[in-house]
Amino acid sequence: MTFLGRWFALILMLSLLGCGYRPVGLEAPTGQERPTIAIPLFNNRSTEIGLESLLANTFIQTFSQNKDWRIVTQPQGADLVLEGNVRSVENRSIAFFDINRSLIRRVTIQVELNLRRKESGKIIWKETATFYEDYAVDPNYQAGEASKNMGIRRGAVILARRMLDKIALVL
Repeated sequence: MTFLGRWFALILMLSLLGCGYRPVGLEAPTGQERPTIAIPLFNNRSTEIGLESLLANTFIQTFSQNKDWRIVTQPQGADLVLEGNVRSVENRSIAFFDINRSLIRRVTIQVELNLRRKESGKIIWKETATFYEDYAVDPNYQAGEASKNMGIRRGAVILARRMLDKIALVL
């Protein structure tokens, strides 16, 4: 390799180090291990079927995007456990076409959440949260149910983000 080639290679290596580039596996240690959190299936006291898994999966997806902790599948291997309990689901018409036909309905869901330390069983944070979402009523039953389910999913994402922010302040 010529002198000019060596000089170019040296400058290239120094510029890559200056921009923060590191080969995979050579990241600097953070100094402390991130805590683990488990989010088991929620309990469901409502008549809405499948809500317990929909909420738990939404919380898992939302919390897994946070780099402050790691999500684990089993509560036995976790430092923290986030437990949820669906207390109630209510559907109510809020906009009407006429006295006999509604156009917009609102689903309101109340959920109890608590975060506890697995080792000691101590509850760190507890809250009863309510969320609601509006959806269009469709004369076709399947289309109406799909619209309601999409509303519940939108509300679950909003609730999970809201709870993520609150729990992050506690920890």
